[in-house]
Amino acid sequence: MGKYLGMDHPTASFPYTIPKRLNALSRPRKGFIEASDGPGYTQSGIRKSALNGQPSDRINDIAWPWLRRLMLVKKMYRNKFDQERLEKLDRMIEASNATLYSKLANCTVDLKKPQEGKEIKKKKGWSESDWKKHVDYLAMVAAPKREFPPPPVKRGKSVPLEALLPRIKEISSPADFKCYRRQSKEVWYKDPIKVQPAALKYQITDRTKKLAAPRSLHDG
Repeated sequence: MGKYLGMDHPTASFPYTIPKRLNALSRPRKGFIEASDGPGYTQSGIRKSALNGQPSDRINDIAWPWLRRLMLVKKMYRNKFDQERLEKLDRMIEASNATLYSKLANCTVDLKKPQEGKEIKKKKGWSESDWKKHVDYLAMVAAPKREFPPPPVKRGKSVPLEALLPRIKEISSPADFKCYRRQSKEVWYKDPIKVQPAALKYQITDRTKKLAAPRSLHDG
């Protein structure tokens, strides 16, 4: 059994609590070799393969700073850097501009054209005709919206209610059809067409009659 790892409480030199999980992760794994003891390391603890390795073209392209950042640095310090340093910065801009990632990001710049001598075009003010067009447009937008009423509905000749009552009664009565399916024998089953006897003997209350009466239009 290994040594028990618990939580370390804060001290005067380190005023923070170290949880048990971090103490467990800080222990070296089995078979771990120190950097200074391994055959593939230098005395300072660096791998020999890392010192002798050659980076790929992809790593070289990623290592260059962003093109826009280099151009901003050149613009900010062109009056403070010496000529040798500016030439080195130009070479870095050319190398970053030629990378594959600058082309994929569509941020390449034509370095043959002068970048520093650009003149910022000043915006011209509006003329009287422009202002007139703008005011006319504002007046058109501020006008109330036009209402488009629906077309009138063409209805047929009106028929009195007495002439429609026979048809209404005929439609309201259930249709006569033969039921070829055996009704369920469950206890909870109720015939939807059959009316309960208690419902036929029910007498409504005065309160129900009052609620069922139509309200006059003058009542609030």
